[in-house]
Amino acid sequence: MTATETPRAGARERTAALPGVLLAGAARGALTTLATVLAIVVVWTVFLRLVNVSPLVAKTPLDVWDHLVAGPDAAANRSALWPLLVRTLADAGLGFALGLIPAAAMSVLFYFSPAAEQAFLPTVTAFRAVPMVTVAPTLALVFGRGAAGTAVIGIAIVFVPALLTMLRGIRSAPRADLEVCRAFGGSRWTAFVKVALPHAVPTWFTAARITVTTSIVGALLAEWLASGAGLGGQMMRDANEFEFARLWASVVVLTTVCVAVYQFLALLEALVRARMGASR
Repeated sequence: MTATETPRAGARERTAALPGVLLAGAARGALTTLATVLAIVVVWTVFLRLVNVSPLVAKTPLDVWDHLVAGPDAAANRSALWPLLVRTLADAGLGFALGLIPAAAMSVLFYFSPAAEQAFLPTVTAFRAVPMVTVAPTLALVFGRGAAGTAVIGIAIVFVPALLTMLRGIRSAPRADLEVCRAFGGSRWTAFVKVALPHAVPTWFTAARITVTTSIVGALLAEWLASGAGLGGQMMRDANEFEFARLWASVVVLTTVCVAVYQFLALLEALVRARMGASR
């Protein structure tokens, strides 16, 4: 085997290992999700036993199970819940995508233009210090109570933490590797593609995992304060109407979805990193 064939053989081996990486990541994610749900149930049960809260308000895991699975009205309850969940996830997905993609683009812009970073980053960071619960009503008044207002609130919650995390990831590339790339005639763009971006991938996925859960919180906030749609609006109505079983069921479903989406992004990260290793 020649010297040029050895890297190609290694790349083929890494490519062939991708299905194994996918299966291992899926199994690990499923086990982690199950363990997280079980831990939440245990903490939930112990907490309700330690505090003195009326059973009318504080529902147990068994109450939620009856509401969604075992009770006589469980099928009707699930049928009423799923459309609301889909609407909330759609609102969250819109805010997540429209916040994460511009954050990635701006982090790259700041990497290539320190002047732009010095001009805009302090203002962007200062905006993060303003509590979103105070800004959201104003955004709803400006952009309306429909999809546009909900998306803007989601973007406002996702954009800043994603930008700061992604920018830190790009800056994590070893300076020695960047200098070696430039010493061999590589441009700054080549150094970014070959060195900075691969080192930033884990941090960028960290930004995605962090902000995907906050995007759901942003969607709920927008539905509470603006549109009144989705699970956010329904949860507010449930609290006012003393429908606490449905309220707790909504919280449990959202928590489970957040954990599952988080694990899916972790699986996607493992797959992308394995693929990038195979392509080298």
